[in-house]
Amino acid sequence: MRLTTAHTSVLALLLLAALPTGVHAGGSVWLPAPGAASLTVSYVSQDADDFWHIVDGRMSHTPFGPGLEQTSTFLSATYGLSDAWALDAQVGWSEASNKADPGPHPKLDGRADTKLGVTWRFVDEVYGQMPSMALRFGLILEGDYDTAYPTAIGDGADGLELSGIVGKVFGNRLALSAEVGTKNRSSDIPNETFMNFDAHVIVSSHLVLSAQYHLQRSDGDRDIHGPGFTRFVLPFVDEELDRLSLGGTLSFDRFDLSVRWYDVTDGRNAADFNAVSGSLTYHFGG
Repeated sequence: MRLTTAHTSVLALLLLAALPTGVHAGGSVWLPAPGAASLTVSYVSQDADDFWHIVDGRMSHTPFGPGLEQTSTFLSATYGLSDAWALDAQVGWSEASNKADPGPHPKLDGRADTKLGVTWRFVDEVYGQMPSMALRFGLILEGDYDTAYPTAIGDGADGLELSGIVGKVFGNRLALSAEVGTKNRSSDIPNETFMNFDAHVIVSSHLVLSAQYHLQRSDGDRDIHGPGFTRFVLPFVDEELDRLSLGGTLSFDRFDLSVRWYDVTDGRNAADFNAVSGSLTYHFGG
């Protein structure tokens, strides 16, 4: 019985490690097997009709007449270096514009920020009662786009990421994890702290349902439509947001198909985005 339980637990962990590298997924304690790799193509469509900004001296949630819409295509990859180490990378292209045509802001497109990361798992739940624990270090390489409009597709600066992650599988059906980290960027862009809380329900060897709650806080000292605001200070505002996402992944041999829905539930100096994404992943090696 003990052998069977351990075997089932390993299968559950392998299934979680094989999940596609989602666009907003963050780090993971469930790493690919040594020598195993994956490639993921993702498409994201998001739009907003409201945003949070200063009105009469107070942060308010109001309609944004021109609206915002943005589409992005990303290529992500992971590679298992060993039982305890893994690499990840993401490159992409994005286009943003007003929903109104013509809109007051220009349509912008360009190469999105490139992200490179390495994860070290220093505790593995397979070998004891403790949850898995890991540290992830990441690089953010500035993309190619204008930042001085609401239609900007990023903050326009290089940066570093550091996060700690903890996770555990319960009863081979439920997996919970949490990540707390910081992003520090160049060019006086405000630093950010973030938290991700994830839950995965392993329905079968072919289906995993997932949910995530993401919180982001920055140390900026400017507000949209606050004192001294111009469009040129947009990258430096005190941006905060809470975001909920729900989704599922179907696995077929070496392929995974993932669909997710995102909703910004609260914010500061942020657009009230809704989004959907679809991802196709191919696993090889290992």
